[in-house]
Amino acid sequence: MGRPIGSRNKQRAFSAALQVAVHGRPLCLRRIAERLLDGAEQGDLSYIRELADRLDGRPAQAIEYGDVPIRELTDAQLYEIASGGLDRDEGVPKALPAPTKPNRYPG
Repeated sequence: MGRPIGSRNKQRAFSAALQVAVHGRPLCLRRIAERLLDGAEQGDLSYIRELADRLDGRPAQAIEYGDVPIRELTDAQLYEIASGGLDRDEGVPKALPAPTKPNRYPG
């Protein structure tokens, strides 16, 4: 039997390998960080975004439903809006428990 749908792989082989490599070359990470700063300082937007994401965290993803009437949204969509979106790390809603009733407004 495999992992349940939506569960994350707790074994992070690539991350562990990177940690071993960085431990063996401690100045390597410092040089990479300096290149990131240099690129941002030169105005390269991709470097600036990466730096901002590392320092402040990535901004929450906006949930766009446009001009869809509320009665046409599913319970899952309403739930996602009410909970403030999904947690980036877990892929699960941030605050509210999952809805247990079927859609009140069948399409």
